[in-house]
Amino acid sequence: MLDREEVPKQKEQKVRAVIVDGRAAHLMEKRLLFMGIEVIKTLRHPRLYDAVAFHPDMVICPVGDGKMVVEPTMYEYFKKSLSSYGTMVLKGKTELSRNYPLNIAYNIAVAGNRAFLYSRYADKTIIDELRKNNTVLINVKQGYTKCSTAVVDDSSIVTADRGIYTAAIKNGMDALLINPGQIILEGFDYGFIGGCCGRIGESLLAFSGNPSLHPDWAVLSEFLEKRGITAVPLFDGPLIDVGSIIPVVAIN
Repeated sequence: MLDREEVPKQKEQKVRAVIVDGRAAHLMEKRLLFMGIEVIKTLRHPRLYDAVAFHPDMVICPVGDGKMVVEPTMYEYFKKSLSSYGTMVLKGKTELSRNYPLNIAYNIAVAGNRAFLYSRYADKTIIDELRKNNTVLINVKQGYTKCSTAVVDDSSIVTADRGIYTAAIKNGMDALLINPGQIILEGFDYGFIGGCCGRIGESLLAFSGNPSLHPDWAVLSEFLEKRGITAVPLFDGPLIDVGSIIPVVAIN
């Protein structure tokens, strides 16, 4: 893991920006900007409850080939915010409501050519785009699949959800099952591992907080190291669920 003094400026130029919780951006943007990564802040979704109202993984889902599907309420904002990166922003068909399961349509974890989702409630535009890419759709009963899944690389994930873990193994992925808890999400007992991290390069996984403070850091760090992935803490202190750190890959 790189500590605060060791983080180099970003050399892996595929990621030019990240989308982060507009409330929590001030905790992360100093380090991200130092690494040459621009910060796109979310706006509050008017119908989601406060704990997740700014979470990017509730309203936007990358589907590959430089495309992102966005919830209709946030479509115009992200279309404008992402225009300079060559990202194709597609408007989803599902308008979110406050309560589960009517708030999970875009909360889908895509890892390489596989996607974890609760298919019954997933947005149709996302499903259509994933199918165009021949992505394997893995149906699970955990609605907040992106929150619950840290995508390490195209074939490896970390989760505290046993259903997602089992499905990943069955579909030929490497997966690490950690214990739930020890991640802050205001208003709830705890947050989730996928909600506090995101890839910022082929070999860099950024965390909203310091992952070495997590009780399962020993096994997590070993899992990352074996895959050539370096953990990058974006600020000091315990991990905070900020609704994922979503990378923006520039398309030239």
